[in-house]
Amino acid sequence: MGIERKVCSFRLEKELIDQLLYFAGLENRTLSNFIETILKSYLNERQKDIPSIDRRDIL
Repeated sequence: MGIERKVCSFRLEKELIDQLLYFAGLENRTLSNFIETILKSYLNERQKDIPSIDRRDIL
């Protein structure tokens, strides 16, 4: 069984979307996959800053 995914909708400035699409294309990723990758990276870095955070505490 795969990872459970939920659909989210965001309103972003057109210029931001264009930039994200450009960099996603450089990595041969979809926009959705690229944003998910960025968010996972951000959260991993934040957990290094505050090591006491447990994913189960915030879900």
